[in-house]
Amino acid sequence: MKMQISEVADRFSICKLKEERTDIDMSDEINTYKYELREYQDIGEWLSELYRVNGNIWDLESDIRKGKEKELGLEEVGRRALMIRDINNERVACKNEITTLYNEGFIETKQDHASQNN
Repeated sequence: MKMQISEVADRFSICKLKEERTDIDMSDEINTYKYELREYQDIGEWLSELYRVNGNIWDLESDIRKGKEKELGLEEVGRRALMIRDINNERVACKNEITTLYNEGFIETKQDHASQNN
């Protein structure tokens, strides 16, 4: 089964962030996703939105991924976790808009999850 366009767009934005913010060469993966995205007109706005949302998640997770929980304190880690959850709701909504717009793939749904109210 071919990867649905919303997933390609999401992974593309994450690869761009990873390449920009780390020393990892993501060019092969980015080029593969670009090739898949070329068929979808008007997807640029959605790519920008996913890039923004995934960048915000990256920023909030960065110190936690680096193991700086003690420096941040549990209250800050908890605050960030809630913010990540809320921003991830935006990410899921964006991916679902892409799925609906291009009528390709499945809508992502969550059960017993805060995002199901959005």
